[in-house]
Amino acid sequence: MPKIENKEQRPVFRGKNTGMLRVLGSEENPGKGLLSIGNYMALDHSRGAAVYLDALKPHAILICGKRGYGKSYTMGCLLEELAFLEPAIKKRLASVVIDTMGIFWTMKHPNAFEARKLKNWELTPAGIDIEIFVPVGKIEAYRKRNIDVKPFSIPISELSGSQWCRIFSIEEVSPPGILLVRAIESLREKGEAYSFEEILSEIARDPRSDEASKGAAENYFRAVNSWGLFSKEGTKLSDLISGGRTTILDVSTLENENVCAAAVSIIAGRLYEARLEARRAYEKKLMGEKTDEEEFPMVWLFIDEAHIFIPAKTEGLASKVLINRCLRQGRQPGLSLILATQRPASLHPDVVSQSDLLICHRLTASDDILALETSRPLYMQENIQAYIKKMGSERGAALIVDDHSESVHLVRIRPRISWHGGGEPSAFEPHTKEKSNKNDVQLQK
Repeated sequence: MPKIENKEQRPVFRGKNTGMLRVLGSEENPGKGLLSIGNYMALDHSRGAAVYLDALKPHAILICGKRGYGKSYTMGCLLEELAFLEPAIKKRLASVVIDTMGIFWTMKHPNAFEARKLKNWELTPAGIDIEIFVPVGKIEAYRKRNIDVKPFSIPISELSGSQWCRIFSIEEVSPPGILLVRAIESLREKGEAYSFEEILSEIARDPRSDEASKGAAENYFRAVNSWGLFSKEGTKLSDLISGGRTTILDVSTLENENVCAAAVSIIAGRLYEARLEARRAYEKKLMGEKTDEEEFPMVWLFIDEAHIFIPAKTEGLASKVLINRCLRQGRQPGLSLILATQRPASLHPDVVSQSDLLICHRLTASDDILALETSRPLYMQENIQAYIKKMGSERGAALIVDDHSESVHLVRIRPRISWHGGGEPSAFEPHTKEKSNKNDVQLQK
């Protein structure tokens, strides 16, 4: 392992890339902005040289694996590493997590549960500085559980009439759908923000719709209002994102998948536009133009359960933004997209083919393995299933396919420094540190 600096309690890269220490995701990394993700796993499962991931350039990363084998855990490791980057680089990056399971709030706390394991890796448990945002209507529920959160909302005017029909699962050509589209587009033409009350007023005074359609449309929007996600003005992007910050957008309380997808579509679209503008400003700066404008940071956007938002056989509300903008074009303006799923077969095939890094934990379903095999690059000497067999059933073991260097690696992901909230619960009471030490002594005797 590389030398450990007590200040950060994490592996720190020294010197340039060598055969003994590999940097994935870049052939040109100067030895800065490196994320320590683990070590090579030898055929006898012993620990080999350290493996790092480049963070200086944007990436499209797919993390997959069956439940319980490290998918969300690996996302957490990447978030930790981004939070521990050297200050000069960290301030130019921002991490954003779309948390569909409500599991990333625990990262504020140190991983005392795996203290022994961390010690073997020369690491120390530590919480990381994160900011958790939840829909404004759900804020009190979190605070009652003593979870420190902030409210966020999405401007109502961001959604078109067609998108509202998708959320409500109604046909655009049905009487309520026609009314809804007409009312929303009428308000959007004014170019101003509007509230749910203004939508209801617009519906009520529509002269071409019957009372039954008006009643149905009103009920839909009254239900939306109770979700507590949308508001007239919405939360500014600058309030959510800034350089050196890790932001958790917890949408786990939103039971409607279409609502989650709409939120992801809007947030991802706004991040992409912000980075496009920042990229233009950066190019002008390189040309010698002076500006006092603060640059919007390069963003690492993490999305768990990605198959919900980019399904394989249908077009979800977030599909166009995530595929056409973030996945295919996002790296050019400086937007990294990290998607995780336990069902690659349920994910749009473009995600596999467009990702420059694949991190694959254990898979056993044949259709999931086939989904990855379909886009297997020619430089892989063996098929995906053969590599998965080499990994065995060890949790945390991963196959990493790096398109930059056109290479394949078997890696053991390092243990989490912060508390992992995505583990499966057990009926057996977990040992406290004191109990564990006592039991260890008894076993030694």
